[in-house]
Amino acid sequence: MRLGTQKSHPDRRTFVLVAVIVFLSTIVGLTYTSYSDSLRLAPSTHLPKPLDKSPLKGTKEERDALRQEFIEKTLSSRMKADSPDYNANGELEAKLSTDPKWTKSMGNNLCIIDLDNRPFNDPYQIFGPKLMSWDHQKEVHGLSVGFLNHWLYAKIHGYKYYYVQVDSFKDRRASWKKPSVISEILKNHETCIYLDSDAIFDRLGLPFEWLMNYWDIHPKTNSLAMASDPDLSHNRDKFGKLYLNTGFIVAQNNKKTHEVLKAWEVCPNDGGEHPGCTKWRLNIPGSPTDQGGFGNFIRYDYAGDIKELPCSEANGFPQSRTNCQGKFIKHLWTGKDRGMKFFVEKQIPGNLLELFHEQFSDEKSTFFLEEKQIMAGTSQGKRTRSASYRA
Repeated sequence: MRLGTQKSHPDRRTFVLVAVIVFLSTIVGLTYTSYSDSLRLAPSTHLPKPLDKSPLKGTKEERDALRQEFIEKTLSSRMKADSPDYNANGELEAKLSTDPKWTKSMGNNLCIIDLDNRPFNDPYQIFGPKLMSWDHQKEVHGLSVGFLNHWLYAKIHGYKYYYVQVDSFKDRRASWKKPSVISEILKNHETCIYLDSDAIFDRLGLPFEWLMNYWDIHPKTNSLAMASDPDLSHNRDKFGKLYLNTGFIVAQNNKKTHEVLKAWEVCPNDGGEHPGCTKWRLNIPGSPTDQGGFGNFIRYDYAGDIKELPCSEANGFPQSRTNCQGKFIKHLWTGKDRGMKFFVEKQIPGNLLELFHEQFSDEKSTFFLEEKQIMAGTSQGKRTRSASYRA
């Protein structure tokens, strides 16, 4: 019997129609739901004071229009993922040296991760009650504008952004949370990028897919990619090789990546495979912590899976007086507060800092997670790669 021809059973007809709609909706949902949505953002217990918006001018609609205009202008000059070259008005030129593996935007299949155990809820901090404003530049928190840079870069390119409030360890520095948190979130995406709060995307309009093509990062064989540290004696591991800086990590969702991250996570545990790794639990002045464990042990266990990026492009900053200039990713290991504000003000000038801090605060429920939400098994399944890259 064809649907709708049996007039004597309207209730049954309605039931069948509803069932068909529900079935089709389910199939469509399974087909098109972004994998990043499989991390469910439950209500957080992180309750900062409400943000004081009284300094803002204009209506909400007018402010939304100003924000959107900025993003559209930034995007208007954005290159495609597989553009053959990049020219920043003659200031910086770069060309792809191999056939691009990523040919289109990854959207929500690429994620950007921030994590920290500090609350950052004082006035003029990212979760504080006072809007960050260049009118109060001295009071504005340098690391907070770093978080805003990460969120805005994700917003511009349609990537998924996460801010994870992690707990503190009893026996090691909180930076050792990186591998477990990255691994859990990565299960829900093709690629994830982690940055320390003192690192920023230097060119907001440049899509990250293009950078991965430029650095020739392979989605299947390069589990992790990191930049080398400056060529200085204290930046060398026990074998004399320069450390890879764990303040900027590009992670691909493949089986080996999760194996590497797990090995890094447990490295400083008592009775582990590398007894000497316990040395790097805590921050000894002049020595790294999680970076020390990774650099002295894990990188050698998985040498073929780690991609080394040039520090001239993915670490440091011009004023560091080192070979690390941060042409694409800046990382300020010193002078963080003033330096971060110096660079971010060039990207987000004038009242745009206030406007985007307002939007960040308004959208917090869409990206803020507590560590326990992630580690309690909130993810569902594992991501299979889409056609955003060329095999």
